[in-house]
Amino acid sequence: MSRPRHRHETPEEGFTLLEVLVATAILGTAVAALFSLLSGSLANARRLQSPERGLSLARMQMNELLAASDRGHGTSDGLAEALVLDHTKQGRWDDQFRWEALATRVKTPSQPAPGETILVRIALDAFWKSEASAREKHLTLETYQLWQEPPRSAP
Repeated sequence: MSRPRHRHETPEEGFTLLEVLVATAILGTAVAALFSLLSGSLANARRLQSPERGLSLARMQMNELLAASDRGHGTSDGLAEALVLDHTKQGRWDDQFRWEALATRVKTPSQPAPGETILVRIALDAFWKSEASAREKHLTLETYQLWQEPPRSAP
């Protein structure tokens, strides 16, 4: 037989102290793991900031150099100066970032005559120093362009 209920007895409702402590511990562990992941993501984003900026600046500089090479003239119009075969051109964007560019002939079996169309490799290196490392880092952009063989200068 069932036991009769007294008026002052209430049915058991709610959680025990142990259940609340276990739930709090699980929730605390999950929040700590989430903060750890978020912290790692922010550190990675900060670490990639300089390479991303270097890539963006290098793309911009490469486009300016290619446009100047297509025009075939210097800075009289206020734009970038054209590259010269086998001569390094360099510059700085700011205190942290600098660049170097070099245009070289792609080797051919015979010496091209002046005015003949040649294939030129254009390489642009972007360099930067990050705060975390004393060593300079760099990336290289490379493309090819058709030029005309320049006239040979007399020795």
